[in-house]
Amino acid sequence: MTEFDIIIVGAGSAGAVLANRLSENPQLSICLLEAGPKDTNLAIHVPFGIAALAGMKSINWGFHTHSESNLNDREMFWPRGKTLGGSSSINAMCYIRGAAQNYDDWAASGLTGWAWDDVLPYFKKSEDNTRGVSDFHAIGGCQSVSDLKHINPLSHDFVASSVTNGLAESVDFNAQDQEGVGIYQVTQRNGSRCSTAKGFLCDDIKARPNLHIMTDVEVKRVTLDDNTATGIEIFANSTKQFLFARKRVILSAGAIGSPQILMQSGIGNKDHLQSLGIEVKAHSPGVGQNLQDHLDSTILFKTQTQRSYGLSVPALLKNALEPLNYWLHKQGMFTSNIAEGGAFLKSAPELTLPDIQLHFVPALLIDHGRSTPWGHGFTIHFCNLYPKSRGEILLQKIDGELQVDIRPNYLSHEDDIKPLIAGFKWCRKISNTSPLGDAATEWKPGGEVQTDEQIIDYLRNSAETVYHPVGTCKMGVEGDELAVVDINLNVKGINNLMVVDASVMPNIIGGNTNAATIMIAEKIADALKAAL
Repeated sequence: MTEFDIIIVGAGSAGAVLANRLSENPQLSICLLEAGPKDTNLAIHVPFGIAALAGMKSINWGFHTHSESNLNDREMFWPRGKTLGGSSSINAMCYIRGAAQNYDDWAASGLTGWAWDDVLPYFKKSEDNTRGVSDFHAIGGCQSVSDLKHINPLSHDFVASSVTNGLAESVDFNAQDQEGVGIYQVTQRNGSRCSTAKGFLCDDIKARPNLHIMTDVEVKRVTLDDNTATGIEIFANSTKQFLFARKRVILSAGAIGSPQILMQSGIGNKDHLQSLGIEVKAHSPGVGQNLQDHLDSTILFKTQTQRSYGLSVPALLKNALEPLNYWLHKQGMFTSNIAEGGAFLKSAPELTLPDIQLHFVPALLIDHGRSTPWGHGFTIHFCNLYPKSRGEILLQKIDGELQVDIRPNYLSHEDDIKPLIAGFKWCRKISNTSPLGDAATEWKPGGEVQTDEQIIDYLRNSAETVYHPVGTCKMGVEGDELAVVDINLNVKGINNLMVVDASVMPNIIGGNTNAATIMIAEKIADALKAAL
């Protein structure tokens, strides 16, 4: 088949949801395209496998950014999922929705229908939470959410030391108040990762005769007839091909892929497109702009005990049967997402919302896990939840081929360094508090880093992405020059073309972005089913 009612580009956190919900109507033919392979890699499904996923080129785009002037001209590594499930197949599985005020702020800016009370039903619709039904949670949805089956004792120490220093313990970061410290709930089902591919594209869904899933397909551009999307040009099986859409083309390729495809289709800033020899189909200056991400840094402590996950002879002997335990019972350390503990705190008491998020890892983690140091210890990640810096996604030509040019522009706003300094100081304080600090010695950056200036220098040399790029196809109201889509996520100026993924967020939310992306897809799927 080459003709469908709806073509969805990208089978990740949004695309898999759309494919499931839209194919519920047997009268609609749906084609779901994914640039990567099927999600058969074992490391995807075993939660502890996250330690290896960043280095797997077969299922990871492995992007690198332009050199970042405010981070000592470093080119940042940006892993993104390239398989069924997208980044939900390689993320840390932390289930976080953001703060309710984030969505109320969207609505207050004119985005009618996106307030917290509007979106909470869609968070709940997707959810199957092992804790059961409450005002904030639901059961029966496709996205399994559960408590961790295995928690390292150091993660409990992290919580205890945080409480000692005045942070309240939280049993649910997705309830009324986000502030606090606790253990993350995770997108797992019976000890295995529940990506959107596993949750929304199970075998029964894949068997629907009106749903066609294609993997290893490179999408070149959207084909247009005047101002109407008619299909897409793809490269698959070493040949150029065309697929046609009778009703909609939906881009769900993420904050990098969706603006890239739009620009390659001639939709974007006309000056930028013309400089690359791309015929301009629609001048939309916001395409690729408004890029936001959570900049993150770490502090690492080595421990004299072997309680953490780590490489040592005693640990290797102790854990020798853990693979078998997982294989037979779906129990033990292999069910851990490794980033077990979390916290949301304020860099200043007068703030309305927490502006710092922590991820506690009871292991020594450096370079996105691509290198594993010998020994035992823990790593605490701290990020700025509400950056004011804005970057952009551009195109560039390398050897005559169009490629994406990622420019996050981290720390370009002077206010963005303050929460990171506060996060660093908090992490050091709790790491030197019992019980977490017992038998622990700071490894990176080390005790010689003390002044704010020294901390800033460390941050510029160490900070990395925590994998939450959003905003590059911004949702906005009429008159917003940077708006790429309207409140229904239709691309402005082009008929039958939509963007549905994290790129439509006007402002980044306060937390991990996977759950919010699923919510966006659930909400738009409902609207589309009613309209078609």
